[in-house]
Amino acid sequence: MATQRLIWRDEYLIGVEELDWEHQDLFDRLNELHEFLAESDDPEAIENCLGEIHARVASHFALEEQYMRANKFAYYAIHKEEHDDFLEVIVELAQSILHDPDPERRDNLEFQLQAWVINHIITSDKDLATVG
Repeated sequence: MATQRLIWRDEYLIGVEELDWEHQDLFDRLNELHEFLAESDDPEAIENCLGEIHARVASHFALEEQYMRANKFAYYAIHKEEHDDFLEVIVELAQSILHDPDPERRDNLEFQLQAWVINHIITSDKDLATVG
């Protein structure tokens, strides 16, 4: 598999302890997905794994959104829309590889998940440190 494991770096810290822990946990979950996709061709098992990723990401987003509301974050609506759009992307990517689980689609799924999470943390989520 061409996609690599994610490596946590301190530059991803946003300065909100609870959210930083959650972000590190997301890295762990995406690394578990990486290992799982490298080892399994079972469509049902892949579907279950992707369902767990979706649920974990949705839970994380709910926590972030609660934090933003509690702290009256000015860009809440924009940030929430990014979350909602990404949850849809996860579903679309999952459906895509379940219909055709070739290695290229798996790599694309992983790449998009990893890239989105990192980019979101270092751009949008960095702003959350200013509201607490």
